[in-house]
Formats: sequence, structure tokens, C-alpha cells
Amino acid sequence: MAVYTTVSADDLAVWLTRYALGTVHEFEPIVAGIENTNYFLTADNGRFVLTLYERLPAEDLPFYLNLMAHLARAGVQAPAPEPDRSGALWSFLNGKPAGLVARLDGVAVERPQIPHCAAAGDALARMHVALGNYRARLPIRNQVPGRVRQSQAGTRRNSRRLVLRQRPLRG
Repeated sequence: MAVYTTVSADDLAVWLTRYALGTVHEFEPIVAGIENTNYFLTADNGRFVLTLYERLPAEDLPFYLNLMAHLARAGVQAPAPEPDRSGALWSFLNGKPAGLVARLDGVAVERPQIPHCAAAGDALARMHVALGNYRARLPIRNQVPGRVRQSQAGTRRNSRRLVLRQRPLRG
């Protein structure tokens, strides 16, 4: 079960007044997932996913939502956040940070085949290229400064190893 916070029709109606979505035609919980509460929402102006962030601190949301917006603007198939009438990408709903993103078409693939893996690799490559000019950084919290430096040095060292071990794909 992935609906941890229930959203009533009245709660939703009040929260959605900040958006220009038109009439809501469908609002249903998404039972898959492990961390956040998600609902499918279909309205006059599109299909969306409403997410209530159960564990992510509100102060981290701008980083992740702006990252998603950056990827979508760069042509990567990513769920673009839907800004409200004031331009905000999130606000509180039932005491939780919440936001709307565009709903992407697709289905879960339980047994991926080679074409699925190739598509995933292609998507990762597109994301990598699109992130080349993304400068926002997520602050590291609750860490001892020396451990952060150690971790960063280890990441740089491991990144060099990955580059050295890359081999061309066989088609």
C-alpha cells in the first residue's frame, strides 16, 4: 500500500484552487510505491500525478522539482512539475509537502528484455547530457565535515575508475 496520507475530495478541491486545471474528472490513489503518497489526477487541462512527500524534507523539494523541470525542458522524458498560479512548484496539503507533475504514459515492465534495457540506457545517456549544465546542488546535512571530504574523495576516485573501465557496447 502506498497511500499513507488520505486526501478527501474537499481537501483536494481547496488545495487545487491555486492551480488552473479546470474541472477534475478523475482522482484515484496509486497503490504501488514505497515512500510517498501518490494519486492519479485527470482534469480539463491535463493528466497529473499528485505526490505528498512523506519523508523528504520540504527544504529539499526545490532541488528535486527544479531538476525534474530542467530535464523536461531539455527534452528528456521526465515528469514536469506543474506550477500553481503563483509559479510555486509545491505547497502543503494535509500537513505534507505536495506537488503535481505531468503524468507520463507507460507501464511497469516486470521482465525486461534487451530492447527495454537499451531504452533505459538511452534515457540515462540523455539525462547525463541534459545534466551537464545543471548547477543546483543539494546541501549535505547532518554529516561530520571530515566524513564529507572523505566521501567526496572516494567518489572522485571511483569516478576515475569507472571512466577507465568503460568499454564500447557491442551492437
